[in-house]
Amino acid sequence: MSLTRFFSCAALLLCITVGAAADDPVAIADGETRINRAELEQIISRWSAEMRSAAANDLGDRMELLNIAYMNKRLAESVDGMTPETHGDDYWKLHFQLQGLKRRFAIEQLVNSIEIPDMSALAEERYATDKDKFALVPEKRLTSHILFMCPPGQCDREAVRPVAREVLAKLREGADFEALVAEYSEDPGSRDKGGRFEKWFSLGEKGVEPRYTGGAFDIAEVGGYSDLVETQFGVHIIRLDDIQPEHYRTFEEVRPAILQSLRAEYQKLAVQDFEANLMISDEGYINGDVVDALLAPYKATP
Repeated sequence: MSLTRFFSCAALLLCITVGAAADDPVAIADGETRINRAELEQIISRWSAEMRSAAANDLGDRMELLNIAYMNKRLAESVDGMTPETHGDDYWKLHFQLQGLKRRFAIEQLVNSIEIPDMSALAEERYATDKDKFALVPEKRLTSHILFMCPPGQCDREAVRPVAREVLAKLREGADFEALVAEYSEDPGSRDKGGRFEKWFSLGEKGVEPRYTGGAFDIAEVGGYSDLVETQFGVHIIRLDDIQPEHYRTFEEVRPAILQSLRAEYQKLAVQDFEANLMISDEGYINGDVVDALLAPYKATP
């Protein structure tokens, strides 16, 4: 469907109501509420596989599910007669909820109808101009640590820091790291692994304590140690074990992500054009007196 044709149908799409054909047989009826075959077919298609199987094979389950479908229909119909006079603000609340739902439906229909052109050439251009955005892999580091467990409010760090400084001094003098891990570290997740923190991380990595990553990235070279690093868990001595240098992924590696981004941009612009065509035109009419009267209570006083 072309955008022009879609724009011409916009008002109609926003006012669609689902009705049954005259020759559509009634599937459920009780009083004035009816569910025709076509509507019931759609209801059943939206049940889970388990619900459909239960309704097909057990009469009790079938009646329960049909009752729920019928109840939903009656509840929906019960608000059809609402008016501003009878229900006041509740009427307008429902009115604007339905309006928002119809708007989202219209936008979804538009997005689904858009024919996106081949953007392969543009993707290569975008790779060249926005390489950092799409292809940059930041430096990552692998570490081990000794943790002197001391959560805030649960122990005195003034007593912990001197011990940690002594251990750090021993390490910088050449002491065996794994042996000191076994003797001092209180991290149950890494102690039995020689202190290894088994996660490559970049600076500011989500899910890793920021002060820990900061301390790791302050270490100048592989095999070096951080100064004492304090986190919510306690006091750490961090050893830098390995570095994955910053690098760029190839175009082919990031091509799907770039194309997805370009398609999203194209769709966003199409939606903006669509909405612009639905705004008040130059031939439209605004009753200034009515608008001024409605806004008068909210006008700033001198």
